Amino acid sequence: AYAAALESVAAGVTGADVHAVACDVIEDAGYETLRSDPNAETGFIHSTGHGVGLDIHEEPSVSPSGGELEAGHVISIEPGIYDPAVGGVRIEDLIAVTEDGYENLTEYRIGLEPTAGNGA
Repeated sequence: AYAAALESVAAGVTGADVHAVACDVIEDAGYETLRSDPNAETGFIHSTGHGVGLDIHEEPSVSPSGGELEAGHVISIEPGIYDPAVGGVRIEDLIAVTEDGYENLTEYRIGLEPTAGNGA
């Protein structure tokens, strides 16, 4: 969902379109989203992202109500899946929208590392 959402970003695309791409991937994997069930308490239960500027959460929204993205907008892309009985995970990057895509402003490796034992 993270990669698909990133690849859908470009000037002229709406935040709603980017959010829909993330929902498609998550629903295709068998998880609920607020789109598939507005009362869902597990699965993808938040928006895909938001604008970042003078405030940490501002327009443009990357959600079902998100409007058109413009070159120069800085937004987060942060789909996640949650289950209160188990926990959750969210991958979040900040990106700058460009005319034909995006520039990732986050320089941090994405991956999982197995741990030995129970961490005690």
